[in-house]
Amino acid sequence: MSLRAIAVVMLLLPLMMTSSVAIPSPIEQCLRQRLNPAPPPPLDSELYGLFDFNRIVCKDMFRGVSHSLRITGELPLDYVLALCDIFGDDEYMVQSYVTLLFNTDDFHTLAGGRSCATIRRRQRANPHNSSLW
Repeated sequence: MSLRAIAVVMLLLPLMMTSSVAIPSPIEQCLRQRLNPAPPPPLDSELYGLFDFNRIVCKDMFRGVSHSLRITGELPLDYVLALCDIFGDDEYMVQSYVTLLFNTDDFHTLAGGRSCATIRRRQRANPHNSSLW
């Protein structure tokens, strides 16, 4: 192997390692869009009025959360986990967001007794098996 090839590999290896950061779940991306919406394109733009696939996907994701809440009485684990990721595991922020959005005083029933700390602990214990939660 030549010196040039070794240099290229040495430069690309750290780049590949840093680009393998965890990709956020679709529900997390939708929540981030809802919390910090992008401004609409200007009226004279070519993008104005075009089909927005992200809005449709997010609408379906939130509809699924609503159905799950109606059926089980609890928020889905993915939703609570996404809120923990967005708010940096700040229990107070997650609780205040959920109580404001769902207009309830009983956060612990909606969260199913789960907190960001318990979710993270179970996630570390079983990193590949999310069905145990």
